[in-house]
Amino acid sequence: MDETTGRRETSTARLLNLSLFVMIGGAISVLVMQAVSQDWFPPEVSISQYGVGDYGWMLTVTLLFLAVASALLLWGADRQASTRQWSVVLPWGIWIIALTVMAFVPTNEWPEPLSLSGQIHQGAAIFGLFFAPMGAVFMVGVGRRDAQGSLAARARAAVIACACLSWLFLGLLLLTNIDIDITGMGYKDAWSLHQTVAVVLDIVMVFALIVCLRARERAVASQPRQSEPAYPFRSAGR
Repeated sequence: MDETTGRRETSTARLLNLSLFVMIGGAISVLVMQAVSQDWFPPEVSISQYGVGDYGWMLTVTLLFLAVASALLLWGADRQASTRQWSVVLPWGIWIIALTVMAFVPTNEWPEPLSLSGQIHQGAAIFGLFFAPMGAVFMVGVGRRDAQGSLAARARAAVIACACLSWLFLGLLLLTNIDIDITGMGYKDAWSLHQTVAVVLDIVMVFALIVCLRARERAVASQPRQSEPAYPFRSAGR
């Protein structure tokens, strides 16, 4: 491992660490947002309603935390050659854009019919919830295998499990739109429950994704440096 590679890996690790710190800030922001509104998960209507009213700016801050953390994660992942592919960049880029759109385009207050901004917000939410698990699964590698029992392997398994469960609850959420509710709670409560579970799973998934890529980077950095090549057949006089 030469000096240039060592510097690259150090900067990649720093990007992933920074992504983790920003993500922790986002998780704290989620808790503060619930405490201020006194509407704990699952919310009375939907997570989007946190963006309505006097404290609506808190949802904007929370979503921007998640968007910045995800962008830093993608930047760090891009420095690992195995993740430089459109199957990662495209869905994860859509997730980042969706978070940003939701942050700056709020929905309207329940139970008013969805305005144009509300439709844009809802569309971004659905796209984000659908594409984030796809990008995460491709980022950790569909057929890739980490050392058995390693931190990277456990984190990779958590990413895939969260992604699959997130898709499941997104599907249940969409089914409520055609009056299929397996919970018996009614449209509004079922929508809020399925959405909340999908969002929480995505947050856990991003944390696990950061841990997985950081563990892989640490494993690469811990490999012994390659020594200078030896030339046993070189004559002493040359």
